[in-house]
Amino acid sequence: MKVTIKEIAELSGVSVTTVSQIMNNKGGRFSEKTRNKVLKVIEENEYAPNYFASNIILKKSKTIGVIAPSASEQFTSGILKVLRDALQKSGYYLIICESDHQQERETALLKKLNQLGVEAIVFFTANRYSQEVIQQGKYLKTPVLFVDRGLNQGYYGSILVQEEAGAYQATQWLIQRGNQRIAILTDNATTYQLNERFLGYQRALEEAGISFSEELVCKIPLTIEGGYTGTEQLMQMPSAATAIFCVDDMVALGCYQAVYDLGKRLYQEIDIVGFDGGEITDLVRPRIRTVRQPLTQFGILLAEKIKKVTQYPNERIGDVLLDTVFEEQP
Repeated sequence: MKVTIKEIAELSGVSVTTVSQIMNNKGGRFSEKTRNKVLKVIEENEYAPNYFASNIILKKSKTIGVIAPSASEQFTSGILKVLRDALQKSGYYLIICESDHQQERETALLKKLNQLGVEAIVFFTANRYSQEVIQQGKYLKTPVLFVDRGLNQGYYGSILVQEEAGAYQATQWLIQRGNQRIAILTDNATTYQLNERFLGYQRALEEAGISFSEELVCKIPLTIEGGYTGTEQLMQMPSAATAIFCVDDMVALGCYQAVYDLGKRLYQEIDIVGFDGGEITDLVRPRIRTVRQPLTQFGILLAEKIKKVTQYPNERIGDVLLDTVFEEQP
């Protein structure tokens, strides 16, 4: 049967308050003998405090909830790794939940994380949410930080990346290499980041005097398989593309595989660029040129926001805009 803190106090011959303070490293005024005695009783009885109940009341769980479509997605995983390391230095831990882009599941997870007593929720979403949640910055009483690339203008501000400028630089590089038939592999989503990347692609074409062509816009799932099939379609056209801008690095990897299987020499017979700048583009040769997002800086800034929000939940925070870097060198 599980022992209680009261029983630990009785076995140790001290008060419940003394046990609590020693367990929480606040027992500096107690003798080493008393501390060791209490800790020994705790160890012998395998006592674990019921943090759950106190978390609900005090909201001092030192846990941060995360809701993301997929924790393994390149952009998300890159940020979460930095965020985890930065928060652990301050004693915080992450509870990561996957939503698979389903708004019904996201709503259920918001409710569950609030019930668990997390101090804040980091919310990666491509779905729109009510003005009540956005303007107040909270789900019930739990602060919510949106990581949605500008979709929901949250109470605690957004960390945005220069998506349009990055896509513009990448497409401009393709143009400078003499390409006129430049295709884009994207999907049907209307998310902020994909819209911005598409606009950057269009702006580069327009400034170079190259006519925009709908037939060079290929809508595919943002996966390796999608990149592969999309590239096959583009290369089978009577007037094939000579360059392909992929709005995602996973798509670029599929594009790379298709180019290889079609017997084309990359950066000699056809040019491709990706977007995100994760480690995956470094795994193939020749290395895929890509627009690198500042994931480390993003994660550090997000950690700073979280720590500020947990201390001052009623203070608004402004937006932050980060630069992208197009890496044209192999």
